[in-house]
Amino acid sequence: MAALCGVSQAAPYSHFQSKEDLLEAMRNYVTERFMEVLVNSVQSFRDQNDPKRLIQMGKSYVMFFIENPQYFSFLFSQHGVEVNLSLHDDGTKNFPPFQLMKTIAIPILGELGVPEERMEDSIISMWATVHGLASIATMKNVHYDKAWETKIEDIIWNKHGC
Repeated sequence: MAALCGVSQAAPYSHFQSKEDLLEAMRNYVTERFMEVLVNSVQSFRDQNDPKRLIQMGKSYVMFFIENPQYFSFLFSQHGVEVNLSLHDDGTKNFPPFQLMKTIAIPILGELGVPEERMEDSIISMWATVHGLASIATMKNVHYDKAWETKIEDIIWNKHGC
């Protein structure tokens, strides 16, 4: 990895104690960039309970990884980020993009009349949809003859009817 960056093999160790520390710094960098995109995508909505916020966030989720496919495999690899799907997780150690989606989704789903006992299932389904689309769209061996950017919203809308 050092050679790809044009530095000596020892150079990373002057900044990081271990390979794990370097990988953690890289995960933090990618996660921060991802969070910026997601937050920016939902900030323009005046109505915090507008279901279109979720659609826009989902679209931004998928497009981030289409534009940065190497980040998808890096973040969600064997030693990548941790995602806690539980509705009752306090969020302090959860993957920030998932936590953001959950925080935005709960009041919107409540406004749409989703019963509390179905809330967790709905949130997992929403995340599975956008995460699955991102996974498929970043696979080199999967081909799609339409522009993802224009189809993502339709796919999310049809799946969740928000």
